[in-house]
Amino acid sequence: MTGRCLVVANQTLGGTALDAALRECMDRGLTRFYVVVPRTHVEHEAVGWAGGFGLSEGVSPELMRTAIEEDARRQEAELDRARRRAQERLDLMLSKIEGLGGQALGEVRSEEPLEAVEVILERESDLTEIIISTLPAGLSRWLKLDLPNRVMRLTDLPVTTIEAEAEAEAEA
Repeated sequence: MTGRCLVVANQTLGGTALDAALRECMDRGLTRFYVVVPRTHVEHEAVGWAGGFGLSEGVSPELMRTAIEEDARRQEAELDRARRRAQERLDLMLSKIEGLGGQALGEVRSEEPLEAVEVILERESDLTEIIISTLPAGLSRWLKLDLPNRVMRLTDLPVTTIEAEAEAEAEA
């Protein structure tokens, strides 16, 4: 079988449900994969908020600037940590697929999964199907965002949603 399967996952990479789906693809002869890992969303505090006081209410411009700079450094550190975790998962998944006899490429993308999928769909012309691997319904932000249906509206490719088992997985 020619073509390639797009796998969209983060914290469920390496989980049993996704592994089973990938093995099923390989059993059908689909052995080429492209794995996109949207970073886990980082919660942001309001930039410039200084305990409820505005500049005109006694907070010096220097204190405000310091607070904004510290917030920016903290957010950048969180994004960097999220990138590293996502890259480690991606590297492990690519090795696992290759260990099973498949071919795999991939990348870490924006924390917005729909945006990540759109970029890959525009760029990669040989995709034949998409697997979206999410956390269980109660934990999955992607299911709350209706990601599988939103991806289906972007493409004519078949889209399969793999939901991880609750006791085995953490947040995607």
